[in-house]
Amino acid sequence: MANVKHYGAGLKNGTIRLADSEEYDIGAIVSAEGDPQVDDVQISGDDEVKATFLSNRREDLTIVANALSFDVIQAITGNTYNSSDDGLEVALGTESEDNPPFIEVKADTTAKDDDGTAVTIYKTWHKVQITSVKVAQSQGSEFSLEMTGVAYQTSLDIVGAALASKRIATIEVDY
Repeated sequence: MANVKHYGAGLKNGTIRLADSEEYDIGAIVSAEGDPQVDDVQISGDDEVKATFLSNRREDLTIVANALSFDVIQAITGNTYNSSDDGLEVALGTESEDNPPFIEVKADTTAKDDDGTAVTIYKTWHKVQITSVKVAQSQGSEFSLEMTGVAYQTSLDIVGAALASKRIATIEVDY
């Protein structure tokens, strides 16, 4: 039986995958964090709560990176970047961002198991819509790109392959 305890430190990579299987690296990723959310309905009666029903499970996802990847911006916003002899540009805050494409986000962390064997911990959010892209530039600190969005429950991965169960994300360990 494989070890069930794993210890990780240091997010080492993040990627975005599209429905056509195209994959893009999130350059200089600093963090990828999902904050679980759920709606609840409480059934009250006889001066007490009788039951609580939960629905609409999702995660509010925040990704921070210290690099600007035009491929990633294009993938998450639907806005095409343009290149010329003078450089690159991509529009932000456009109408195409009112209904951003679904993407898959994967983050991996260096880890070890109980026996000290090197492993990688992966978390994959299977159906994500990035709803905002925030660019931060300031004196004396690194360039920063913050992408926020929502990861929804799904029974299919981003390319349409069936998952074993309906879920928001999958966490796995590879040896």
